[in-house]
Amino acid sequence: MKKRMSRRSKMGVKFKPNHEYVDQAVAHYLADGGKITKLEFNEKAYQDFMQTPESPNVVDDFLNGNY
Repeated sequence: MKKRMSRRSKMGVKFKPNHEYVDQAVAHYLADGGKITKLEFNEKAYQDFMQTPESPNVVDDFLNGNY
């Protein structure tokens, strides 16, 4: 006999963290020696990137910091 999976079990559990949960997660991460680096927007790099007629793979590399 085959076991039927309900639609609910296929979708998984929804995760909606609140501000308190995120604050606790950040505090725990920092307490364990983690570092948080602030990212700064670079207008020139963005403009140069937008004018590049390259494939979507180049976009992925740029967004992943490999540019």
